[in-house]
Amino acid sequence: MNQIFSLFIPKDKTFQPLFEEGALNLFKISEALVHFIRSKDELERSRLSKEIKALELVGDKATDKIYDELNKSFIVPFDKQDVHSLATKIDDIADDILAITLNMELYHLNVSNDAMLKLAEIVAKMCSELAVAIKEIKHFKNKQLIIDICQNVGQLESKADRLYEQSISLLFENESDAISLIRKSEILSLLEKTTDKCDDLANIIETIFLKNA
Repeated sequence: MNQIFSLFIPKDKTFQPLFEEGALNLFKISEALVHFIRSKDELERSRLSKEIKALELVGDKATDKIYDELNKSFIVPFDKQDVHSLATKIDDIADDILAITLNMELYHLNVSNDAMLKLAEIVAKMCSELAVAIKEIKHFKNKQLIIDICQNVGQLESKADRLYEQSISLLFENESDAISLIRKSEILSLLEKTTDKCDDLANIIETIFLKNA
């Protein structure tokens, strides 16, 4: 019945491009975070910080457009609450990446530890997978691909949890400066929470597929 009903619904030319714009932007900002954490050059870090801030604003604009269209559109590609949840979670992840960058600058953490870089790389990998999944929303055909992506993202989130626990344990063992310990542990916590939100986004996408495929 869903397939028959979908034949009478006009093709979505409003929301899907905005979803894909947000997803691509999310991948770009996550990649920029990896380079920011990896770089030891002050000028390069400054450039990457500006790039992250600019990309976060691009994401905000895409999210605001989705909210505006949602408020005035009678026909949407799927459940309005799911549209809102999808847009909000994409925006939340971009906000977290910006917060990580700003806090690292605020705390003058110019040299990251290996765990920070590895967690950032996991975030970028998750965002890459999620961008692929979001593109599939436009036709709801490749259900198995979505299941595979969501499983991969879930596995990456579990990997991030283990890495976070190990890194916090090592930090408390090896870091003698209390202020540095607090600052580094907060950045690690923010990175781990960002992986949680990526997993939340995967769950939202899977739910949308289960309802509409």
